[in-house]
Amino acid sequence: MRLLVQLAADMPDDRMMAALTRDAVQMFATGALIFLVPVLIVAVVVGLVQTILSISEQSLSFLPKLMTLVAMLLLAGERVMHGLANLLESGLIDMVGAIR
Repeated sequence: MRLLVQLAADMPDDRMMAALTRDAVQMFATGALIFLVPVLIVAVVVGLVQTILSISEQSLSFLPKLMTLVAMLLLAGERVMHGLANLLESGLIDMVGAIR
């Protein structure tokens, strides 16, 4: 992110915005994967267990996924929020620099 701030003065506006957009998409995709992959794995495992044991209880499939999401939020939420804050800070600095 800091490299983007240093290079912003040398880049034309469209290239700077393209780099900022690419960083934003990459950060949001990484943030989503951190939460969605563990929930998907738990959903598949719970689905297999329910199929094998012939259990059709709806709350049995929902609660483990919810607990996994909360656990991942506790483990990685702060890191994702710091990444988002850094992206917004560098993006705003780049945009203000492009206006001047």
